[in-house]
Amino acid sequence: MKTKKNFLWLAFLILATIWILARRNQQTNYYSIKGLVFGTVYKITYEHEGDLKPEIEAELQRFDNSLSPFNDSSVISRVNRNEELVTDSFFQNCFNRSMEISRETKGAFDITVAPLANAWGFGFKKGAFPDSLIIDSLLQITGYEKVNLENGEVIKQDPRIM
Repeated sequence: MKTKKNFLWLAFLILATIWILARRNQQTNYYSIKGLVFGTVYKITYEHEGDLKPEIEAELQRFDNSLSPFNDSSVISRVNRNEELVTDSFFQNCFNRSMEISRETKGAFDITVAPLANAWGFGFKKGAFPDSLIIDSLLQITGYEKVNLENGEVIKQDPRIM
């Protein structure tokens, strides 16, 4: 009886060892995709049993269509141009978190800073070096407290707010 138990235990250990070694020696499938999104290039390498390229590219495109300032038809570009639209979940989550951070930092992080960044030459538009009058006028149209999100729509106190 004891010999039979030992034999079964030994057989189990041998089979388990063979199974572990076989799994370890299986070829791992790595996939790599690359492309353009958000105004830059990307390359993703991942391990999976199947190709996820269509799903990954679709999600990157959804993100680009929502939050890319380099995409003229994106939600954020349309909001900045004051087009009427109901925003999507990517934009709403980003907006809400940005407002939380703006409040937590007492405005050190501010989603409405684009006119000032542009005036100083850090944004998309280049201009002459701003004087104090220009800065004072731009400060009138900046400030995270001057924008809200209501029922998916961005409400701005001034249409010049970006």
